[in-house]
Amino acid sequence: MSAALLVSNTQTLFSFPDVALRINHLIEQPTTRPDDLAAVILCDPGLSARVLRLVNSAYYARATPVATVSQAVRLIGQRALRDLVIATYATDLFKGLPPQQVNMERFWFHGVACGIAARELAIQCGLCGGEHLFLAGLLHSIGKLVFFSQCAEAYLNVFQLIESDKLTVVAAEEQVFGFNYADLGAELLKKWRFPELLWKAVAYHLTPTSAPDYRLEAEIVHSAEQVATIVQSTAIDGGDTLAASAAECLKTLAVRLALPEETVLTLPNMINLQIVEVFEILLPGSTLIY
Repeated sequence: MSAALLVSNTQTLFSFPDVALRINHLIEQPTTRPDDLAAVILCDPGLSARVLRLVNSAYYARATPVATVSQAVRLIGQRALRDLVIATYATDLFKGLPPQQVNMERFWFHGVACGIAARELAIQCGLCGGEHLFLAGLLHSIGKLVFFSQCAEAYLNVFQLIESDKLTVVAAEEQVFGFNYADLGAELLKKWRFPELLWKAVAYHLTPTSAPDYRLEAEIVHSAEQVATIVQSTAIDGGDTLAASAAECLKTLAVRLALPEETVLTLPNMINLQIVEVFEILLPGSTLIY
């Protein structure tokens, strides 16, 4: 079975609510006004509250509070709003997976950290529209959730290969399924009609140098994932896991992205507050396991 076939066979399980689809449709229409979008968002009170919390969070660093959804749309723009709506609903799609398969709080914390790091790195690289790489970073590992939810029994073979043959996750997935979680995630994002640059950034984030196009986007998501691992080590795992190697890793990323070393070295601390705040908004009531 190919990644595309697996996604096609299960896409109804991973479809967005009508509100998200209507917002996506409206944004594609040149005559859409901010009030049109606000009216749709207000149909979902929970979404309205989360959008306002996100717009007023450290992620956007607004000098004055945003009081209404209409005002939020005008301030951040329609496409940024779509990113927030998709992020909000995406975190709800895979609820209910057994905790022995995946700790969802840790999974989404890592995703949020990767998304925010990708956004900041894209801005630093001067990438036009790079703020939209937040979604690519947030969802870079979503293929894992498709594996866990649809291929739970077969995925046990992946764990066995990791344990017995000391294979990496990616190598074990490719041996069992013929494709890996990045391939699967990219196929899902294609089905969700994400822009090509986003699903290709996910598809090639494991091996950016092999990307036929959008190589910088893939490189940014690749680097952001490593930054997210460092942040997660500090915020959740006690701070010592990667302490010795973190600086060298970040210096290497600076070279790969042609950024000033200090810019990348300070990134984990700079985005830490944003990550915690956005995580708590996207997953209200979640408790990270320290």
